[in-house]
Amino acid sequence: MEYGHDHPTRHILVVDDELSILHAVERELKGRRLGRYAFTVAGFTDPRQALVAAERQTFDAVISDFRMPGMDGLEFLKALAAIQPDCPRLVLSGQTDMDSLVRMVNETHIYRFIAKPWPAYMLQAALAQAIDYAETLAENRRLAEAARQRQLSELLPEPAAVEQLLIVDDDMGVLNSLARVLTHHSKSDGLFAAILAEQHGQPRRRTLAEDHISVQITPSPAYALQMAERVAFSCIIADYRMPEMNGIELLQRFAARQPDCSRILISGQIGETELAQAIQQAHIFAFVEKPWSDFELKANIALALAQHRLQLENRWLAAFMRPEAEPAASGVFPG
Repeated sequence: MEYGHDHPTRHILVVDDELSILHAVERELKGRRLGRYAFTVAGFTDPRQALVAAERQTFDAVISDFRMPGMDGLEFLKALAAIQPDCPRLVLSGQTDMDSLVRMVNETHIYRFIAKPWPAYMLQAALAQAIDYAETLAENRRLAEAARQRQLSELLPEPAAVEQLLIVDDDMGVLNSLARVLTHHSKSDGLFAAILAEQHGQPRRRTLAEDHISVQITPSPAYALQMAERVAFSCIIADYRMPEMNGIELLQRFAARQPDCSRILISGQIGETELAQAIQQAHIFAFVEKPWSDFELKANIALALAQHRLQLENRWLAAFMRPEAEPAASGVFPG
């Protein structure tokens, strides 16, 4: 991190096979500053060269094109995440398809999708938000790890016995079907637990067994927002097309009330533009297409719950390491 003229410098990795786009991004990021950051740009037309650079230097964010010869944006971002998992990922593209966009959401959890041509100064704003978010998580994780090394994790409150899930869909048939899927214990639930523990080293994570989750359903987005005032939810799953308000608006407003709640959008009638909006505005964790695969649905929710639990633990331990915001040493995590 570098400082000068009260503007901390952040290092951005940009990958696009068109040299003109690289130059345009660099001009925008190094031009008139709208926020508190100054940016340096490392631009590459070859994703593989960008990965070599990422082995040598830590970047504060990455902006990647999607359609590139040799290695597309999805493959590149997955490889980059293996090298720098904390680097927030933004996609800048004029050509993509629904299947690829869904995979980028679910497999690399991109922070933003920005369509070409992009509005003036959008990149500066999007990068600032992505960097602020990533740095907050990284600082919480650093403090939490320090607390664990001091064996303070033993002071963690007991996890809530039941994870609270909320499903919002104007079709009661869909609501009942989703509730049945999520509360029915199957042999695959043990597989989810094993995969998640191996990938993330979190043996405290739970499966989606019926005695570990409580599923609440409503066809009304307005009522869902009222419920957010009374119940702490771990995950909300919302349909996109609903007469009262669409799922993107609902998830956005729900996040304002419960920012730690993982957000999943589900739909059989959504286009690339709307899915991009869901990434931009609601910061969805995953997207599930109707008709859904039970395995995919449960896997995405299990990962969302795991992320929710880890973030709560890190935030609690980080607060414990900050005397000015020391948490109570007892109690339970919200469900």
